[in-house]
Amino acid sequence: MANGTRSRTEVFSEVVFLGRLVDRIVEGKIRVPRFQRPFVWTQGDLHALLDSVWRGFPIGSILVWDTDRRVETRDRIGPIQIGAPPDGEISYVLDGQQRLSTLVGTLRLTDDGNSTVDGVDWSVCCDLETREFLRVSSHEIEARHFPVRSLLSTAGFFAACRRIESSTRNVKKVRRWINEADRLAAAFRNYQLPLIHIREADLDSAVTVFARLNRKGRKMTADQMVSALTYREGAFDLSEKLNECKEELYRLGFGSIDRILLLRAVLAALGRDIYAKDWADLMVKAEVRSKLPESFDVAVTGILRARRFLHELGVTSDRLLPYGLQLVLLGEFCRLCPDPPPNIRKLLERWFWVTSFTGWFGGNSTAQVTRALREMQDLARGNVTSLHVVDFEAPALPFPSRFDGRSARVRAFMLYLASLQPRSLEGDQLNPGDLLSAQGTKAMGYVLSSPSQVPEHFSSPANRMFVDSGQIGQTFTVLASLDDDMLTKVLPGHDFPPSARELLRNDDRANVIRVRLNALIAGERAFLEERNVVAPTEQMADIIADSDSTDDE
Repeated sequence: MANGTRSRTEVFSEVVFLGRLVDRIVEGKIRVPRFQRPFVWTQGDLHALLDSVWRGFPIGSILVWDTDRRVETRDRIGPIQIGAPPDGEISYVLDGQQRLSTLVGTLRLTDDGNSTVDGVDWSVCCDLETREFLRVSSHEIEARHFPVRSLLSTAGFFAACRRIESSTRNVKKVRRWINEADRLAAAFRNYQLPLIHIREADLDSAVTVFARLNRKGRKMTADQMVSALTYREGAFDLSEKLNECKEELYRLGFGSIDRILLLRAVLAALGRDIYAKDWADLMVKAEVRSKLPESFDVAVTGILRARRFLHELGVTSDRLLPYGLQLVLLGEFCRLCPDPPPNIRKLLERWFWVTSFTGWFGGNSTAQVTRALREMQDLARGNVTSLHVVDFEAPALPFPSRFDGRSARVRAFMLYLASLQPRSLEGDQLNPGDLLSAQGTKAMGYVLSSPSQVPEHFSSPANRMFVDSGQIGQTFTVLASLDDDMLTKVLPGHDFPPSARELLRNDDRANVIRVRLNALIAGERAFLEERNVVAPTEQMADIIADSDSTDDE
Protein backbone atom coordinates (compact mmCIF):
# COMPACT_ATOMS: atom_id res chain seq x y z
CA MET A 1 0.00 0.00 0.00
CA ALA A 2 1.10 3.56 -0.65
CA ASN A 3 1.40 4.52 2.99
CA GLY A 4 3.43 1.41 3.81
CA THR A 5 0.74 0.01 6.08
CA ARG A 6 -0.01 -3.67 5.77
CA SER A 7 -3.55 -4.22 4.48
CA ARG A 8 -6.05 -6.18 6.49
CA THR A 9 -6.15 -9.85 5.55
CA GLU A 10 -9.39 -10.75 3.76
CA VAL A 11 -10.78 -14.26 4.15
CA PHE A 12 -13.73 -15.55 2.16
CA SER A 13 -15.00 -18.91 0.98
CA GLU A 14 -16.65 -20.43 -2.06
CA VAL A 15 -18.12 -23.83 -2.79
CA VAL A 16 -16.68 -25.50 -5.89
CA PHE A 17 -17.80 -28.59 -7.81
CA LEU A 18 -15.10 -31.25 -7.77
CA GLY A 19 -14.71 -31.33 -11.55
CA ARG A 20 -14.27 -27.57 -11.77
CA LEU A 21 -11.71 -27.61 -8.96
CA VAL A 22 -9.71 -30.30 -10.74
CA ASP A 23 -9.83 -28.25 -13.96
CA ARG A 24 -8.51 -25.14 -12.21
CA ILE A 25 -5.61 -27.13 -10.77
CA VAL A 26 -4.65 -28.78 -14.06
CA GLU A 27 -4.85 -25.38 -15.79
CA GLY A 28 -2.32 -24.04 -13.29
CA LYS A 29 -4.66 -21.53 -11.65
CA ILE A 30 -4.41 -23.30 -8.29
CA ARG A 31 -0.83 -24.32 -7.51
CA VAL A 32 1.16 -26.05 -4.79
CA PRO A 33 4.07 -23.94 -3.42
CA ARG A 34 7.44 -25.62 -3.17
CA PHE A 35 7.55 -24.97 0.56
CA GLN A 36 4.82 -27.58 0.99
CA ARG A 37 5.98 -31.04 2.00
CA PRO A 38 5.96 -33.72 -0.75
CA PHE A 39 3.11 -36.19 -1.21
CA VAL A 40 3.20 -38.63 1.71
CA TRP A 41 -0.14 -40.42 1.63
CA THR A 42 -0.35 -44.20 1.30
CA GLN A 43 -2.39 -46.28 -1.13
CA GLY A 44 -4.96 -46.82 1.60
CA ASP A 45 -5.26 -43.06 2.14
CA LEU A 46 -6.11 -42.60 -1.56
CA HIS A 47 -8.82 -45.24 -1.43
CA ALA A 48 -10.32 -43.84 1.78
CA LEU A 49 -10.62 -40.33 0.33
CA LEU A 50 -12.28 -41.57 -2.85
CA ASP A 51 -14.67 -43.63 -0.76
CA SER A 52 -15.62 -40.50 1.20
CA VAL A 53 -16.46 -38.66 -2.02
CA TRP A 54 -18.50 -41.64 -3.25
CA ARG A 55 -20.48 -41.66 -0.01
CA GLY A 56 -20.89 -37.89 0.05
CA PHE A 57 -18.88 -37.51 3.25
CA PRO A 58 -17.12 -34.16 3.84
CA ILE A 59 -13.37 -34.26 3.27
CA GLY A 60 -12.57 -30.82 4.72
CA SER A 61 -11.95 -27.42 3.24
CA ILE A 62 -9.06 -26.38 1.00
CA LEU A 63 -7.10 -23.31 2.13
CA VAL A 64 -5.51 -21.14 -0.58
CA TRP A 65 -3.67 -17.83 -0.68
CA ASP A 66 -4.75 -15.57 -3.55
CA THR A 67 -2.06 -13.18 -4.77
CA ASP A 68 -0.47 -11.83 -7.92
CA ARG A 69 2.94 -12.33 -6.32
CA ARG A 70 4.98 -15.13 -7.87
CA VAL A 71 6.03 -17.99 -5.57
CA GLU A 72 8.00 -21.02 -6.73
CA THR A 73 5.62 -23.95 -7.19
CA ARG A 74 5.66 -27.63 -8.05
CA ASP A 75 5.19 -28.38 -11.74
CA ARG A 76 3.09 -31.46 -11.09
CA ILE A 77 0.52 -32.57 -8.60
CA GLY A 78 0.45 -36.31 -8.03
CA PRO A 79 1.38 -37.85 -11.39
CA ILE A 80 -0.15 -35.01 -13.43
CA GLN A 81 1.90 -32.31 -15.12
CA ILE A 82 0.05 -29.05 -14.64
CA GLY A 83 -0.14 -25.99 -16.84
CA ALA A 84 2.08 -22.94 -16.64
CA PRO A 85 0.96 -20.25 -14.21
CA PRO A 86 -1.35 -17.72 -15.89
CA ASP A 87 -0.94 -13.98 -15.72
CA GLY A 88 -2.57 -12.21 -12.82
CA GLU A 89 -3.80 -13.69 -9.58
CA ILE A 90 -2.95 -17.27 -8.61
CA SER A 91 -4.28 -19.38 -5.74
CA TYR A 92 -1.50 -21.09 -3.79
CA VAL A 93 -2.49 -24.16 -1.74
CA LEU A 94 -1.67 -23.74 1.95
CA ASP A 95 -3.69 -26.68 3.27
CA GLY A 96 -5.14 -29.59 1.31
CA GLN A 97 -2.27 -30.67 -0.91
CA GLN A 98 -2.56 -34.38 -0.07
CA ARG A 99 -6.31 -34.40 -0.80
CA LEU A 100 -5.96 -32.37 -4.01
CA SER A 101 -3.11 -34.57 -5.23
CA THR A 102 -5.29 -37.64 -4.65
CA LEU A 103 -8.25 -36.21 -6.54
CA VAL A 104 -6.29 -34.81 -9.47
CA GLY A 105 -3.96 -37.80 -9.73
CA THR A 106 -6.70 -40.44 -9.81
CA LEU A 107 -9.30 -38.50 -11.83
CA ARG A 108 -6.95 -37.10 -14.49
CA LEU A 109 -4.49 -39.97 -14.94
CA THR A 110 -3.91 -40.63 -18.63
CA ASP A 111 -3.87 -44.08 -20.21
CA ASP A 112 -0.31 -43.68 -21.43
CA GLY A 113 1.15 -42.12 -18.28
CA ASN A 114 3.17 -43.76 -15.54
CA SER A 115 0.63 -44.80 -12.93
CA THR A 116 3.11 -45.37 -10.08
CA VAL A 117 4.47 -42.09 -8.74
CA ASP A 118 5.36 -40.97 -5.21
CA GLY A 119 5.14 -44.54 -3.95
CA VAL A 120 1.48 -45.13 -4.83
CA ASP A 121 -0.44 -46.47 -7.83
CA TRP A 122 -2.78 -43.76 -9.08
CA SER A 123 -4.60 -46.12 -11.43
CA VAL A 124 -7.45 -46.82 -9.01
CA CYS A 125 -10.66 -48.67 -9.84
CA CYS A 126 -13.99 -48.98 -8.10
CA ASP A 127 -15.38 -52.50 -7.79
CA LEU A 128 -18.98 -52.03 -8.93
CA GLU A 129 -20.06 -55.12 -7.02
CA THR A 130 -18.54 -54.29 -3.62
CA ARG A 131 -18.29 -50.48 -4.00
CA GLU A 132 -14.68 -50.70 -2.85
CA PHE A 133 -11.81 -48.69 -4.32
CA LEU A 134 -8.72 -50.74 -5.09
CA ARG A 135 -5.65 -50.97 -7.25
CA VAL A 136 -5.89 -53.57 -9.99
CA SER A 137 -3.08 -54.52 -12.33
CA SER A 138 -3.81 -54.39 -16.05
CA HIS A 139 -3.83 -58.19 -16.40
CA GLU A 140 -6.23 -58.61 -13.45
CA ILE A 141 -8.82 -55.96 -14.33
CA GLU A 142 -12.35 -57.26 -14.82
CA ALA A 143 -15.53 -55.77 -16.26
CA ARG A 144 -16.81 -54.74 -12.84
CA HIS A 145 -13.65 -52.70 -12.14
CA PHE A 146 -14.52 -49.16 -13.21
CA PRO A 147 -11.48 -46.85 -13.61
CA VAL A 148 -11.66 -43.68 -11.52
CA ARG A 149 -9.91 -41.78 -14.32
CA SER A 150 -13.08 -42.24 -16.44
CA LEU A 151 -15.56 -40.71 -13.98
CA LEU A 152 -15.34 -37.04 -14.98
CA SER A 153 -14.66 -37.56 -18.68
CA THR A 154 -17.74 -38.07 -20.85
CA ALA A 155 -15.76 -39.90 -23.53
CA GLY A 156 -13.91 -41.96 -20.93
CA PHE A 157 -17.15 -42.85 -19.14
CA PHE A 158 -18.82 -44.13 -22.30
CA ALA A 159 -15.71 -46.06 -23.33
CA ALA A 160 -15.64 -47.78 -19.92
CA CYS A 161 -19.35 -48.60 -20.21
CA ARG A 162 -18.81 -50.09 -23.68
CA ARG A 163 -16.06 -52.27 -22.22
CA ILE A 164 -18.56 -53.54 -19.63
CA GLU A 165 -21.15 -54.31 -22.35
CA SER A 166 -18.63 -56.23 -24.46
CA SER A 167 -17.23 -58.23 -21.57
CA THR A 168 -20.19 -60.47 -20.81
CA ARG A 169 -23.48 -61.67 -22.27
CA ASN A 170 -25.16 -61.49 -18.88
CA VAL A 171 -27.55 -58.60 -19.55
CA LYS A 172 -28.59 -58.27 -15.90
CA LYS A 173 -24.99 -57.89 -14.77
CA VAL A 174 -24.25 -55.36 -17.47
CA ARG A 175 -27.31 -53.28 -16.57
CA ARG A 176 -26.52 -53.44 -12.84
CA TRP A 177 -22.88 -52.49 -13.31
CA ILE A 178 -23.61 -49.61 -15.71
CA ASN A 179 -26.29 -48.26 -13.38
CA GLU A 180 -23.83 -48.44 -10.51
CA ALA A 181 -21.18 -46.70 -12.63
CA ASP A 182 -23.69 -43.96 -13.47
CA ARG A 183 -24.42 -43.40 -9.77
CA LEU A 184 -20.69 -43.37 -9.03
CA ALA A 185 -19.99 -40.79 -11.74
CA ALA A 186 -22.91 -38.64 -10.57
CA ALA A 187 -21.56 -38.71 -7.00
CA PHE A 188 -18.19 -37.38 -8.18
CA ARG A 189 -19.65 -34.84 -10.63
CA ASN A 190 -22.01 -33.43 -8.02
CA TYR A 191 -19.52 -33.42 -5.15
CA GLN A 192 -18.66 -29.94 -3.84
CA LEU A 193 -15.78 -28.74 -1.68
CA PRO A 194 -15.40 -25.53 0.32
CA LEU A 195 -12.48 -23.41 -0.88
CA ILE A 196 -11.27 -20.87 1.68
CA HIS A 197 -9.37 -17.90 0.22
CA ILE A 198 -6.89 -15.64 1.99
CA ARG A 199 -6.45 -12.37 0.10
CA GLU A 200 -4.65 -9.08 0.69
CA ALA A 201 -2.01 -10.85 2.76
CA ASP A 202 1.74 -11.10 2.39
CA LEU A 203 3.45 -14.50 2.52
CA ASP A 204 4.22 -14.21 6.22
CA SER A 205 0.57 -13.56 7.08
CA ALA A 206 -0.71 -16.32 4.80
CA VAL A 207 1.67 -18.94 6.14
CA THR A 208 1.13 -17.79 9.72
CA VAL A 209 -2.59 -18.48 9.21
CA PHE A 210 -1.56 -21.95 8.03
CA ALA A 211 0.71 -22.37 11.05
CA ARG A 212 -1.99 -21.40 13.50
CA LEU A 213 -4.50 -23.71 11.85
CA ASN A 214 -1.97 -26.52 12.22
CA ARG A 215 -1.62 -25.85 15.93
CA LYS A 216 -5.29 -26.76 16.18
CA GLY A 217 -4.94 -30.29 14.96
CA ARG A 218 -3.76 -30.62 11.37
CA LYS A 219 -0.75 -32.83 10.92
CA MET A 220 2.46 -30.93 10.30
CA THR A 221 5.75 -31.51 12.05
CA ALA A 222 7.78 -28.70 13.56
CA ASP A 223 10.55 -28.94 10.98
CA GLN A 224 8.00 -28.78 8.14
CA MET A 225 6.45 -25.75 9.82
CA VAL A 226 9.77 -23.94 10.07
CA SER A 227 10.61 -24.87 6.47
CA ALA A 228 7.33 -23.36 5.30
CA LEU A 229 7.75 -20.20 7.35
CA THR A 230 11.31 -19.58 6.20
CA TYR A 231 10.96 -20.54 2.53
CA ARG A 232 11.77 -17.83 0.02
CA GLU A 233 11.82 -18.47 -3.69
CA GLY A 234 15.35 -18.51 -5.05
CA ALA A 235 16.79 -18.13 -1.55
CA PHE A 236 17.49 -20.25 1.52
CA ASP A 237 15.41 -23.45 1.58
CA LEU A 238 15.53 -24.90 5.09
CA SER A 239 13.74 -28.09 4.08
CA GLU A 240 16.31 -28.82 1.37
CA LYS A 241 19.18 -28.00 3.73
CA LEU A 242 17.78 -30.33 6.39
CA ASN A 243 17.55 -33.10 3.80
CA GLU A 244 21.17 -32.53 2.77
CA CYS A 245 22.29 -32.64 6.40
CA LYS A 246 20.31 -35.83 7.02
CA GLU A 247 21.93 -37.45 3.98
CA GLU A 248 25.39 -36.56 5.26
CA LEU A 249 24.59 -37.91 8.72
CA TYR A 250 23.18 -41.08 7.17
CA ARG A 251 26.44 -41.59 5.32
CA LEU A 252 28.26 -41.24 8.64
CA GLY A 253 26.05 -43.75 10.48
CA PHE A 254 23.83 -41.15 12.16
CA GLY A 255 20.88 -41.33 9.79
CA SER A 256 18.25 -41.76 12.52
CA ILE A 257 18.95 -38.38 14.13
CA ASP A 258 15.64 -36.53 14.30
CA ARG A 259 15.28 -33.37 12.21
CA ILE A 260 13.91 -31.66 15.33
CA LEU A 261 17.29 -32.17 16.98
CA LEU A 262 18.93 -30.39 14.06
CA LEU A 263 16.50 -27.52 14.49
CA ARG A 264 17.39 -27.34 18.18
CA ALA A 265 21.04 -27.01 17.17
CA VAL A 266 20.12 -24.17 14.81
CA LEU A 267 18.15 -22.44 17.57
CA ALA A 268 21.19 -22.74 19.84
CA ALA A 269 23.37 -21.12 17.18
CA LEU A 270 20.78 -18.35 16.85
CA GLY A 271 20.95 -17.76 20.59
CA ARG A 272 17.30 -18.77 20.97
CA ASP A 273 15.52 -21.16 23.30
CA ILE A 274 16.14 -24.69 21.98
CA TYR A 275 12.76 -25.75 23.38
CA ALA A 276 10.85 -22.97 21.60
CA LYS A 277 7.40 -24.21 20.58
CA ASP A 278 5.90 -21.19 18.82
CA TRP A 279 7.70 -21.72 15.53
CA ALA A 280 5.24 -19.52 13.62
CA ASP A 281 5.75 -16.35 15.65
CA LEU A 282 9.49 -16.93 15.99
CA MET A 283 10.49 -17.72 12.43
CA VAL A 284 8.54 -14.97 10.65
CA LYS A 285 10.60 -12.38 12.53
CA ALA A 286 12.92 -10.61 10.13
CA GLU A 287 15.86 -10.58 12.52
CA VAL A 288 15.64 -14.36 12.91
CA ARG A 289 15.11 -15.16 9.24
CA SER A 290 18.02 -13.00 8.13
CA LYS A 291 20.39 -14.95 10.38
CA LEU A 292 19.01 -18.38 9.59
CA PRO A 293 21.22 -19.38 6.61
CA GLU A 294 24.48 -18.62 8.42
CA SER A 295 23.22 -20.07 11.71
CA PHE A 296 22.17 -23.26 9.94
CA ASP A 297 25.57 -23.69 8.31
CA VAL A 298 27.57 -23.15 11.51
CA ALA A 299 25.18 -25.35 13.53
CA VAL A 300 25.64 -28.22 11.07
CA THR A 301 29.39 -27.70 11.14
CA GLY A 302 29.26 -28.03 14.91
CA ILE A 303 27.10 -31.15 14.72
CA LEU A 304 29.55 -32.82 12.31
CA ARG A 305 32.50 -31.92 14.54
CA ALA A 306 30.65 -33.34 17.54
CA ARG A 307 29.96 -36.49 15.55
CA ARG A 308 33.70 -36.92 15.00
CA PHE A 309 34.33 -36.35 18.71
CA LEU A 310 31.75 -39.00 19.61
CA HIS A 311 33.15 -41.39 17.02
CA GLU A 312 36.53 -41.22 18.78
CA LEU A 313 34.74 -42.25 22.00
CA GLY A 314 33.27 -45.30 20.27
CA VAL A 315 29.89 -43.82 19.33
CA THR A 316 30.03 -45.05 15.75
CA SER A 317 26.26 -44.99 15.18
CA ASP A 318 23.39 -42.86 16.44
CA ARG A 319 21.96 -46.12 17.83
CA LEU A 320 24.87 -46.09 20.26
CA LEU A 321 24.15 -42.49 21.29
CA PRO A 322 22.23 -42.48 24.58
CA TYR A 323 20.69 -39.00 24.12
CA GLY A 324 20.21 -36.91 21.02
CA LEU A 325 20.60 -33.77 23.13
CA GLN A 326 24.19 -34.82 23.87
CA LEU A 327 24.86 -34.24 20.17
CA VAL A 328 23.14 -30.83 20.31
CA LEU A 329 25.14 -29.58 23.31
CA LEU A 330 28.43 -31.00 22.08
CA GLY A 331 27.66 -29.57 18.63
CA GLU A 332 27.22 -26.13 20.13
CA PHE A 333 30.54 -26.45 21.96
CA CYS A 334 32.29 -27.61 18.77
CA ARG A 335 30.72 -24.78 16.80
CA LEU A 336 32.27 -22.23 19.16
CA CYS A 337 35.48 -24.11 19.95
CA PRO A 338 36.56 -26.53 17.20
CA ASP A 339 39.96 -27.35 18.76
CA PRO A 340 39.74 -27.47 22.58
CA PRO A 341 42.91 -27.87 24.70
CA PRO A 342 43.55 -31.35 26.16
CA ASN A 343 42.18 -30.55 29.63
CA ILE A 344 38.86 -29.27 28.21
CA ARG A 345 38.59 -32.23 25.87
CA LYS A 346 39.10 -34.55 28.85
CA LEU A 347 36.31 -32.70 30.67
CA LEU A 348 33.97 -33.13 27.71
CA GLU A 349 34.73 -36.84 27.56
CA ARG A 350 33.88 -37.25 31.23
CA TRP A 351 30.73 -35.12 30.73
CA PHE A 352 29.59 -37.49 27.99
CA TRP A 353 30.15 -40.65 30.02
CA VAL A 354 28.54 -39.23 33.16
CA THR A 355 25.42 -38.01 31.34
CA SER A 356 25.19 -41.34 29.51
CA PHE A 357 25.41 -43.66 32.50
CA THR A 358 23.55 -41.50 35.05
CA GLY A 359 20.59 -40.85 32.77
CA TRP A 360 21.02 -37.12 33.27
CA PHE A 361 19.01 -35.94 30.27
CA GLY A 362 16.18 -38.31 31.09
CA GLY A 363 15.84 -37.09 34.66
CA ASN A 364 16.16 -33.32 34.36
CA SER A 365 13.84 -30.53 33.28
CA THR A 366 14.10 -28.42 30.14
CA ALA A 367 15.25 -25.54 32.35
CA GLN A 368 18.18 -27.63 33.61
CA VAL A 369 19.10 -28.69 30.06
CA THR A 370 19.00 -25.04 28.99
CA ARG A 371 21.32 -24.17 31.89
CA ALA A 372 23.67 -26.97 30.83
CA LEU A 373 23.67 -25.58 27.27
CA ARG A 374 24.53 -22.07 28.48
CA GLU A 375 27.33 -23.48 30.61
CA MET A 376 28.65 -25.46 27.61
CA GLN A 377 28.67 -22.25 25.55
CA ASP A 378 30.56 -20.46 28.31
CA LEU A 379 33.09 -23.29 28.41
CA ALA A 380 33.58 -23.05 24.65
CA ARG A 381 34.10 -19.30 24.84
CA GLY A 382 36.65 -19.66 27.64
CA ASN A 383 34.45 -17.91 30.20
CA VAL A 384 34.61 -20.94 32.54
CA THR A 385 36.97 -23.89 32.90
CA SER A 386 34.66 -26.38 34.59
CA LEU A 387 31.07 -27.65 34.43
CA HIS A 388 28.69 -27.75 37.38
CA VAL A 389 25.12 -28.16 36.10
CA VAL A 390 25.74 -31.86 35.56
CA ASP A 391 26.65 -33.59 38.84
CA PHE A 392 29.88 -35.43 38.06
CA GLU A 393 29.75 -37.28 41.38
CA ALA A 394 26.31 -38.79 40.82
CA PRO A 395 26.45 -42.61 40.62
CA ALA A 396 25.69 -44.42 37.40
CA LEU A 397 22.32 -46.06 37.05
CA PRO A 398 22.37 -49.77 37.94
CA PHE A 399 23.03 -52.39 35.30
CA PRO A 400 19.81 -52.88 33.29
CA SER A 401 17.88 -56.03 34.05
CA ARG A 402 16.43 -56.22 30.55
CA PHE A 403 17.51 -55.24 27.08
CA ASP A 404 15.65 -52.49 25.23
CA GLY A 405 17.55 -50.63 22.53
CA ARG A 406 15.44 -47.49 23.04
CA SER A 407 16.72 -47.04 26.59
CA ALA A 408 19.60 -44.61 27.07
CA ARG A 409 21.03 -46.82 29.83
CA VAL A 410 21.00 -49.84 27.53
CA ARG A 411 22.73 -47.82 24.81
CA ALA A 412 25.39 -46.85 27.35
CA PHE A 413 25.85 -50.56 28.10
CA MET A 414 26.18 -51.28 24.36
CA LEU A 415 28.99 -48.71 24.22
CA TYR A 416 30.84 -50.77 26.81
CA LEU A 417 30.18 -53.96 24.88
CA ALA A 418 31.33 -52.35 21.63
CA SER A 419 34.57 -51.27 23.33
CA LEU A 420 35.50 -54.95 23.75
CA GLN A 421 35.98 -55.20 19.95
CA PRO A 422 33.64 -58.17 19.49
CA ARG A 423 34.19 -60.76 16.80
CA SER A 424 31.75 -62.70 14.70
CA LEU A 425 31.16 -66.40 15.35
CA GLU A 426 33.59 -66.99 12.52
CA GLY A 427 36.30 -64.97 14.25
CA ASP A 428 36.12 -61.84 12.07
CA GLN A 429 36.21 -58.38 13.63
CA LEU A 430 32.75 -56.81 13.89
CA ASN A 431 31.85 -53.15 13.56
CA PRO A 432 28.99 -52.67 16.06
CA GLY A 433 28.12 -49.20 14.75
CA ASP A 434 27.72 -50.42 11.19
CA LEU A 435 25.69 -53.42 12.33
CA LEU A 436 23.32 -51.24 14.38
CA SER A 437 22.93 -48.69 11.60
CA ALA A 438 22.04 -51.42 9.13
CA GLN A 439 19.98 -53.78 11.30
CA GLY A 440 18.85 -51.78 14.33
CA THR A 441 18.66 -53.77 17.56
CA LYS A 442 18.61 -57.02 15.56
CA ALA A 443 22.37 -56.57 15.49
CA MET A 444 22.21 -57.53 19.19
CA GLY A 445 21.01 -61.08 18.67
CA TYR A 446 19.82 -63.50 21.32
CA VAL A 447 22.32 -66.00 22.66
CA LEU A 448 19.43 -68.29 23.58
CA SER A 449 16.34 -67.70 21.44
CA SER A 450 13.74 -69.48 23.60
CA PRO A 451 12.49 -68.12 26.96
CA SER A 452 12.07 -71.68 28.23
CA GLN A 453 15.84 -72.24 27.96
CA VAL A 454 16.72 -69.37 30.29
CA PRO A 455 13.51 -68.12 31.98
CA GLU A 456 15.22 -65.95 34.59
CA HIS A 457 17.51 -64.02 32.25
CA PHE A 458 15.92 -64.33 28.82
CA SER A 459 15.34 -60.54 28.56
CA SER A 460 18.67 -59.67 30.16
CA PRO A 461 21.43 -57.89 28.20
CA ALA A 462 23.50 -60.97 29.12
CA ASN A 463 21.39 -62.92 26.61
CA ARG A 464 22.30 -60.53 23.79
CA MET A 465 25.49 -60.17 21.78
CA PHE A 466 26.63 -58.51 18.58
CA VAL A 467 26.19 -60.90 15.65
CA ASP A 468 26.31 -60.82 11.88
CA SER A 469 22.92 -60.83 10.17
CA GLY A 470 23.41 -64.42 8.99
CA GLN A 471 23.99 -65.69 12.53
CA ILE A 472 20.84 -64.34 14.21
CA GLY A 473 18.87 -67.06 16.01
CA GLN A 474 21.56 -69.73 16.12
CA THR A 475 24.16 -68.10 18.36
CA PHE A 476 24.37 -70.62 21.20
CA THR A 477 24.47 -73.63 18.88
CA VAL A 478 27.33 -72.13 16.87
CA LEU A 479 29.23 -71.08 19.99
CA ALA A 480 28.98 -74.57 21.44
CA SER A 481 30.31 -76.07 18.21
CA LEU A 482 33.46 -73.89 18.06
CA ASP A 483 36.80 -75.46 18.91
CA ASP A 484 38.89 -74.19 21.82
CA ASP A 485 41.12 -71.95 19.70
CA MET A 486 38.13 -70.18 18.15
CA LEU A 487 36.37 -69.83 21.51
CA THR A 488 39.53 -68.25 22.93
CA LYS A 489 39.34 -65.77 20.06
CA VAL A 490 35.60 -65.05 20.18
CA LEU A 491 34.44 -65.20 23.82
CA PRO A 492 36.44 -62.30 25.36
CA GLY A 493 35.04 -59.78 22.86
CA HIS A 494 31.55 -60.53 24.17
CA ASP A 495 32.60 -60.65 27.84
CA PHE A 496 32.05 -64.38 28.33
CA PRO A 497 34.35 -65.41 31.21
CA PRO A 498 36.71 -68.43 30.81
CA SER A 499 34.30 -70.58 32.82
CA ALA A 500 31.73 -70.22 30.03
CA ARG A 501 33.76 -72.56 27.81
CA GLU A 502 33.13 -75.64 29.94
CA LEU A 503 29.48 -74.69 30.41
CA LEU A 504 29.10 -74.47 26.62
CA ARG A 505 30.62 -77.92 26.24
CA ASN A 506 28.15 -79.31 28.81
CA ASP A 507 25.19 -77.54 27.19
CA ASP A 508 24.53 -75.78 30.52
CA ARG A 509 22.59 -72.98 28.94
CA ALA A 510 21.19 -71.16 31.97
CA ASN A 511 24.57 -70.98 33.67
CA VAL A 512 26.28 -69.69 30.53
CA ILE A 513 24.04 -66.63 30.71
CA ARG A 514 24.39 -66.34 34.50
CA VAL A 515 28.20 -66.29 34.51
CA ARG A 516 28.24 -63.88 31.58
CA LEU A 517 25.86 -61.54 33.44
CA ASN A 518 28.22 -61.38 36.38
CA ALA A 519 31.14 -60.75 34.04
CA LEU A 520 29.27 -57.95 32.25
CA ILE A 521 28.37 -56.20 35.51
CA ALA A 522 31.97 -56.39 36.71
CA GLY A 523 33.40 -55.42 33.33
CA GLU A 524 31.12 -52.42 32.96
CA ARG A 525 32.08 -51.21 36.47
CA ALA A 526 35.75 -51.32 35.47
CA PHE A 527 34.83 -49.45 32.28
CA LEU A 528 33.18 -46.73 34.38
CA GLU A 529 36.15 -46.43 36.73
CA GLU A 530 38.49 -45.90 33.77
CA ARG A 531 36.27 -43.01 32.64
CA ASN A 532 35.97 -41.48 36.10
CA VAL A 533 32.26 -42.24 36.45
CA VAL A 534 30.99 -43.19 39.90
CA ALA A 535 29.88 -46.84 39.97
CA PRO A 536 26.21 -47.72 40.62
CA THR A 537 25.12 -48.04 44.25
CA GLU A 538 22.86 -50.95 43.27
CA GLN A 539 23.90 -53.88 41.12
CA MET A 540 20.85 -54.20 38.82
CA ALA A 541 17.59 -52.41 38.12
CA ASP A 542 14.68 -52.62 35.72
CA ILE A 543 15.60 -49.91 33.20
CA ILE A 544 12.67 -48.98 30.98
CA ALA A 545 12.61 -47.41 27.54
CA ASP A 546 11.37 -43.98 28.51
CA SER A 547 11.91 -42.13 25.21
CA ASP A 548 15.25 -40.92 26.51
CA SER A 549 17.40 -41.83 23.54
CA THR A 550 18.05 -40.06 20.24
CA ASP A 551 14.34 -39.96 19.35
CA ASP A 552 13.87 -36.48 20.71
CA GLU A 553 10.22 -35.98 19.84
